Amino acid sequence: MAPTLSGLDSIKCEFVVPSPGTPPSGVVRWSDTNIEQPSLIVKPTTEEDVQASIKVAKSNGLTIIVGGGGHGTFVPVDSKTLYLDMASFKTIKLDMRAGLVEVGGGVTTGELSKALADQGCYTPLPNSNAVGVVGCIIGGGVTPLFGTHGWMADLVESFRLATAEGKVIEVNSSSTGEELALFNALCGAGHGLGVITAVKTAAFPIKDLNMTDDKVWMRSLVFPPTAIETAAEAFLKLQRPASSTSVNLLFMRSPPGTPAAGSPIIVLGATAFASVEQGEGHASILFSDDLVGKAIVANTEATPVANLNDRYAPQDSRGGHKAIASCRLNNLEISSLKSAFEQWVSVTEKYPDSRRSILVAGLYDSTKAVQLGNLETADRFVEGRERDFSIMTVTICSEDNTRVALVEYMDTLMKTFREGDPESVPRSFPNNLRFGMNLDELFSKERLTQLHDTKDRWDADEIFWTPYSS
Repeated sequence: MAPTLSGLDSIKCEFVVPSPGTPPSGVVRWSDTNIEQPSLIVKPTTEEDVQASIKVAKSNGLTIIVGGGGHGTFVPVDSKTLYLDMASFKTIKLDMRAGLVEVGGGVTTGELSKALADQGCYTPLPNSNAVGVVGCIIGGGVTPLFGTHGWMADLVESFRLATAEGKVIEVNSSSTGEELALFNALCGAGHGLGVITAVKTAAFPIKDLNMTDDKVWMRSLVFPPTAIETAAEAFLKLQRPASSTSVNLLFMRSPPGTPAAGSPIIVLGATAFASVEQGEGHASILFSDDLVGKAIVANTEATPVANLNDRYAPQDSRGGHKAIASCRLNNLEISSLKSAFEQWVSVTEKYPDSRRSILVAGLYDSTKAVQLGNLETADRFVEGRERDFSIMTVTICSEDNTRVALVEYMDTLMKTFREGDPESVPRSFPNNLRFGMNLDELFSKERLTQLHDTKDRWDADEIFWTPYSS
């Protein structure tokens, strides 16, 4: 029998009171880990609906979890949760003259990318069409355009949000006092500070990238497992790439329908938001006869901005146990990459249901991010701006015993990479939190204190779930 909740008559939009003990339904999540049936699911269509939901949560002792893209693998849902599904907040309003786009709290990256491209514009977005734009921003947001524009959080002009007090406010880079502190915290550490209904961020003309035919240039080489050292050496030779270019070294298993499906492969690729000539010049090593001769596939292509992430669609499928572990480094050793490859192969071989798990090393030019951090965005919650290397492993499985084994794998993997970068304070991406993670990996103690103070000011009763409880 469903619990009796007070104040439901004040909610004028669609809502569901699930029956306790039944399988979770209506909670749109990428991962099924740590998800129980919530007490209440609300699908607001207006800010007034959001305000009413906040009042209901308060009166019933519920904690609000906001669902935008649903990819927050570190966010638990339980019987004391009010799940606020923001899928109806789909505003995309481009102001080309101001160079800004207003994005609703339920817009996904794919929706935004395609809508802007239809108008000849873009904004930096990560390698997925399925994640929430707001969720990316409040966790910092690293994209293939990191070298050109810095973090997604660096480009934000303003947030519109409903606070724990039930007020709808707008905070921006020109705010002062407590509202400015809230704005800065939302830019990189914004989980649990309010319900963001819209964000305004920068948008740019695609033509300004000076790409050939307005298409993104990409070069990739696929290697067998025996070529791990060759691929790792080539990857490291590409540091520091041009600001328009990002480089990835990906460990994955050959997908179904391909030769040797299920076998480990290594993909070394460069993506350039530049002309064909510039791309080929920036990644010339990927055309060397010696390197190409050791690859089993070599491919060069050009893709419209709107379709750039379509190739990652298989990773966007929902269901199963998923988790992400990441670290950001100043230094990366070949030995670390080789050891990581062996660990990834071993765990995905031992647990067949984990074979969709991947590991990717990213390489960027951090110059722009450092410049922004020294100037107007210094107070936003982004740390370790000078780090060119990033590591991320996405674990995917169906069995619970595999999930437990993958936790150990992720811990060992992060230790491996950090041992090769002993001079750097450990730093991870806030969007890649894991359950029980040490928050000192995200921010300095001073920053965490500021964040706790901001949380106390804007949500002292912790109506909104946050990983940053004091």
